[in-house]
Amino acid sequence: MLGTVSDQTSMLVTPEEVTDLAGRVRGHGRMALDVEFLWERTYAPIPCLAQVATPDEIALVDPIEGGALNAVAELLADPDVEVVMHAPSADLTLFALGFDVRPSRLLDSQLIAGFVGLGAGQSLGALLQRVLDIRVPKTEGYSDWSRRPLTRAQLEYAATDVAHLFAMVDELMRRATALGRREWVLEEHERRYGPSARVAPDPLEAWRKVKGQGRLQPAERAVLRRAAAWRETEARRRDRPVGWLLPDRTLIEVARRRPTSPGALLDERGVPSAMRESEAAALIRAMDEGAHDPPIALGPPPPAKVQARLDTLTPLAQILLTARSAAVELAPTLVATRDDVDAFLAAVLMDEPLEALPLGRGWRREVAGDALIDLAAGRLGLAPLSESPFLAEISLPGHE
Repeated sequence: MLGTVSDQTSMLVTPEEVTDLAGRVRGHGRMALDVEFLWERTYAPIPCLAQVATPDEIALVDPIEGGALNAVAELLADPDVEVVMHAPSADLTLFALGFDVRPSRLLDSQLIAGFVGLGAGQSLGALLQRVLDIRVPKTEGYSDWSRRPLTRAQLEYAATDVAHLFAMVDELMRRATALGRREWVLEEHERRYGPSARVAPDPLEAWRKVKGQGRLQPAERAVLRRAAAWRETEARRRDRPVGWLLPDRTLIEVARRRPTSPGALLDERGVPSAMRESEAAALIRAMDEGAHDPPIALGPPPPAKVQARLDTLTPLAQILLTARSAAVELAPTLVATRDDVDAFLAAVLMDEPLEALPLGRGWRREVAGDALIDLAAGRLGLAPLSESPFLAEISLPGHE
C-alpha cells in the first residue's frame, strides 16, 4: 500500500511551539526523529528541518524560520524518552557538535533489521516496504532543504520519514524477541550509541582516519597525531571540511618532512594557497609537540609463519562467517569485519587472550568465534554444497 501522512502534521517555527511539542513528547515517553541537513561545505551538518513524531502527531520543526532545535536536543538526551531513528549516525553528529548532547535511549531501525534477517544498510524505504508493505516516495531525497519556501512535496516526503517508524521498530523488535535476540540488539546499541561510544570526532584520534598513516614511522605518526588534531580543531572552529584546510596526502608529507618555518610549510606541495602564515605557524607548533610525544607504533606484524597461515585462513574464515551468519539470518557485517576476523585469527594462532576482541566474547563468539577457533586449530573443515546452506562444516578430530 502507499504510505500516507497523518492529518495531524504541523509546522513549528517558534521556540515556544517546539517547547510545547517537547512537553507532549515527554507525556508519551517516545519520539521518532529525523533531520534533513546540508553537509557539503561545513565541518558540522547544518540542520534545515527536523521531523518529530509522537503516537498522535507529526511535527516539522523549521530551524531556518525560527523553530530552534534546543528542546529537541534535550529530548534526545532524556533517559525517560525512547528515541526511534533510522541510520542516525550523521544526525547524532549534528546534535553532538551543535548541542553537545548524545542519545540516552535510542533504537535504530536499520541496525535492528540486521538481526532479523533483513540485511545490513537497508534504506528506510526498502525496510518500510519489506516490513510493513508501505511504499514511500523517493523523489525529494536530494532536495536542497535550506531553500525556502519548502514545497508541498518536500513536506510530505519529510513527514513520511517518521510517520511509520514506531510501527516498523515495534515489528522489528517483535521479530528480534521471537528469535531470542532482543539482548543482542540492545547490546549492539550500547556498543554503538552508549556512553562509551563516540558520536562526535575526537581531535586526538583523527590521525587514525588519515589515509596513508600506516606507512609512517612511529615517531612520524606521533607528529601526525598532533597535526591531524590541529586540522580537526581548526576545521571545527572555522566550520569547514577538514580536507579543505589540508588534504590527507599533504598532511602525511608535512608530518614526515616537518618543515621548520611557516614559509617552508607554505611552500610544500598540496598546501592550499589560502593558508595564512599564522595558521602554518600553529601547525608547526603542534608538530613540535608531537615530536616530544611517545612514538605511536601500530604493533609488530605477525611472525612470517603466522602471516602465511593467515593468508590462507582469513579467506576461509570469511566464507565460514558469511555462511554461519546466513544460517541464523544475521547480517555478516554485524558479526565482524574482515579486520576483526584477521585480528581474531592472529590472536588464536599466537595464543593471545581473545576476550577483548569482538569475536572473542558474547553472542559473536557463539555465532562464529568458536567455529573460527576450530578452523584455525584444524578441527573444522569446509566443503561446498550444491544446495542451501551451500557449505558443510566437517569435524576433523585429531587435527591440531
